[in-house]
Amino acid sequence: MTSTSTPPLENNIAIGPDGDIGPNVIIGPDVTIGIIGAGTMGSGIALVALFAGHRVILHDVVPVMLEQAKTYLEKFLTRKGQGDRMAKVQFTADIEDFAPATVIIEAALEDLPLKQDLFARLERICVPETLLTTNTSTLPVTAIASAVSTPARVAGFHFFNPAPILPLVEVVRGALTSQATLDFLVALATQMGKTPVVTRDTPGFIVNRVARPFYGEALRLLGENVATHAQIDWAVQLGGGFRMGPFRLMDLIGIDINAAAMKSMYEQTFGEPRYRPHWIQAQMTQAKRFGRKSGQGFYDYRTEGEESIPTPPEVGDNAGTLILSEGSYAPGLAALCEQAGYALVHHPVPEMSPLAGLVFNGKNEGLKDAVIQMDATLPPDVPLLCQCADAPLTEIATWMDYPETLVGFDGLFFCNGTLVTLVSTPFLTDAIRQAAENFVRSLGRIPLWIEDSPGLILPRILSMLINEAAFAVLEGVADADTVDLAMRLGVNYPRGLVEWGQEIGFGRVVAVLNHLQAEYGEDRYRACSLLRRWARNENLKNALK
Repeated sequence: MTSTSTPPLENNIAIGPDGDIGPNVIIGPDVTIGIIGAGTMGSGIALVALFAGHRVILHDVVPVMLEQAKTYLEKFLTRKGQGDRMAKVQFTADIEDFAPATVIIEAALEDLPLKQDLFARLERICVPETLLTTNTSTLPVTAIASAVSTPARVAGFHFFNPAPILPLVEVVRGALTSQATLDFLVALATQMGKTPVVTRDTPGFIVNRVARPFYGEALRLLGENVATHAQIDWAVQLGGGFRMGPFRLMDLIGIDINAAAMKSMYEQTFGEPRYRPHWIQAQMTQAKRFGRKSGQGFYDYRTEGEESIPTPPEVGDNAGTLILSEGSYAPGLAALCEQAGYALVHHPVPEMSPLAGLVFNGKNEGLKDAVIQMDATLPPDVPLLCQCADAPLTEIATWMDYPETLVGFDGLFFCNGTLVTLVSTPFLTDAIRQAAENFVRSLGRIPLWIEDSPGLILPRILSMLINEAAFAVLEGVADADTVDLAMRLGVNYPRGLVEWGQEIGFGRVVAVLNHLQAEYGEDRYRACSLLRRWARNENLKNALK
């Protein structure tokens, strides 16, 4: 690819002498952007384009949609003191009006034949230099481009809702998309104040693909009666630091839309079990409980006020002794206990009267031996709290003489937020249950009791998310840094998933996945080979320290 230092300007794009846009694209302030679809997404993209100073041709075949879009744009441009930019918008129901556009952004319904028909018509209407892009989030860009004879100028240009607020744009390289097309779109997204990431044309691209377990595992937890939808949301939001739990987010997106995305992913990947849709979503769609837009979803928006989220207690003025194991599956918990005023010991003496015993070991680092030793040491009226992210609590109970003292807890995320999930066996006494709750509250955490389930809530959901990120990197969708950037900016995750996996420890993530696969016997929970490689490299690095 070549370019000159002062390339000629055509439609306010810097074009190199060989027809390529070149690596140093100059986007003028006044290109013409055609947008198909005046709904929420199309109107939002139009607002972004107008804020950036571009001309906009906004198309919809439904007159009321154009009227609503006009009201929306006037409202927000006026609020920003830019009402005069409405003069740059042309509202039209005639697709022929796109003839002068520099770039088209299609934001119509997620229907492949519909999009292919639109692109075939656009190719006849627009000049060969016009770039044709789709805002699809689930359909293959290459399949859409197959409707035209010039697929090099077709790409994905995927904004996130609400488009004026969320900073990410996925620039999707179809099988035949030219580098010049990608260069232009990256530059245009940047000029519009967005952060572009380039991704391969694989099902779901980056964000919608990697985010699938956030919804899929939450639905399975609900379907297995592990916890209520509100409790799962609390665990994710308060325990994991996510801005919104999966059920509130599905209600916001639209349960029907989320279900359609899951179904599309499943079909495009020829039945990949990680993307298998759940019957709960199908049933709610059939009942027309779509979420906020219908007034009812997982939550009832007709009667409920603001969500009542549990408030974390104050850290107590504590005293007493805790017996701790030497394991690594509760990072930061020992320090948290010490800061809260507890005395910590690892080797108890017979006359000691501890408040509790805490086992931090993973199954692959002596969990059974630690439990047996702790069970033999603790008085029978003292709770034994054992992390169980990678081991079944019922199996742990079989190693003990006093299983009625056993309480399982999520050690991996105990210190991550303000909520901690607890599980019990059928043998747990009321006194031990209360003692465990009091201990968790004394550390400033909300105790949440759930049913015993492989991987609990957060370790299960997050390990599957990290695993999906690893699959995306392995399959060349994008590199690890790009995947992390996309998940932070596209769906507001607290941190990138590969980064989060490093923080937890890739070996621990693999251990949770192995536990899930062993318990369920499903290929859905197989650990990505790249994730296993990262875990081995992690072990080697630690061994060489």
